[in-house]
Amino acid sequence: MENIIFRNYEEGDERRLADLFNTAFLQNGSGFVRTPNNWIWRYVDSPGFEPEMCQIAEDIDKKKIVGAVIVNLIETVPISQNTYLMGDVNDVSTLPDCTNRGIATKLMEMSIEYMKQKKCDFSILSAGFKGFARKKIYQRLGYFDVDLGAHFIQFPNIIQLIKNVYALALFFPVFFAFSYIPRFLNRIKMKFYRVFKEFSYEINHNKKHFEYMNAINKINPKYYEGYPRYNKRKFSWARIKVPAAQQKPTYIIIRKKGKIIGGSVLTQQNIYSFKFSIKIRIGVIHEIFLEKNIYDNSKNLVLGYIYLLDKIMKAATRRSLAVLMYVSPLKDKDLNRAFNGMNFLKIKANVTMIKELKANLKFPQIKLPLFVGTYVTLGFP
Repeated sequence: MENIIFRNYEEGDERRLADLFNTAFLQNGSGFVRTPNNWIWRYVDSPGFEPEMCQIAEDIDKKKIVGAVIVNLIETVPISQNTYLMGDVNDVSTLPDCTNRGIATKLMEMSIEYMKQKKCDFSILSAGFKGFARKKIYQRLGYFDVDLGAHFIQFPNIIQLIKNVYALALFFPVFFAFSYIPRFLNRIKMKFYRVFKEFSYEINHNKKHFEYMNAINKINPKYYEGYPRYNKRKFSWARIKVPAAQQKPTYIIIRKKGKIIGGSVLTQQNIYSFKFSIKIRIGVIHEIFLEKNIYDNSKNLVLGYIYLLDKIMKAATRRSLAVLMYVSPLKDKDLNRAFNGMNFLKIKANVTMIKELKANLKFPQIKLPLFVGTYVTLGFP
């Protein structure tokens, strides 16, 4: 590695960092694309960003960035009635022709040292359970598995899906049966439950930001470990001061007798397949929250989640989103049962990993599901 230097982010690196991300994560010809403006919003504009949060490996002869690791956010999170400082790791990437040279490991070591200097208690990241990085890099550096998760997928707008991929028109009856029939049957079922007659919902596109923020901050900490409450600065960065229309949020708010008892937020991302010249509009569900105390048993709670999922799919249809995606911890059993009840596909397990950064400090045992934001699991705030 005589031609490789290791350094921190410098202004002007954005285009080469975006190129690195796109090359490293689009090796199979399909995936999400990052632009320089998107990269700046994603990291430079994020709360508390410092150049030392982005570790870079550069080939000085070719003047090319060949690897990077980014400490996404450093935030205080509550776990088991205590609070801890958590450093999030994201976008661990190396150019394909520079792998197996120890570059990613070196960058991870630099990131870990930075988090220790910032007095972090733990570091968190998300990895493919069967992926190379989990076994060959993260576990060797002391990260261990904490919670398994799964990607849940649905198709809320079949017409938009066919517009994105014309060949899928042949399977219209299959998609219709898979997507619309469960929604229809669940709506009929809920007509027999008195509690849902007291429910109402709102679908708000790019408005009522802080009403949503206050509601999730009040409800989510009751049912998840590690939920870092939004403050106005973080919420403005993630939801308001976004660089493009596709990142503007749509809030789904559920009320009972006028009081907010649940909600969700989704934004749009595009998946590109350059080999087949395809672009698919993906709806990313960032969080789902529900006041569980109003339900007297697990069956009704699952129906409450189904009611909310139905409204999320309606919001996605309005935004002409072909596909919906959510990453859910397997410990969130009632929510996962609701996904199954709405025929969401369950695919591609991922794992949340933790590293203890202070001597004699052990990550606590958790009973509730661990909240992991999409800025860790998927790379989107």
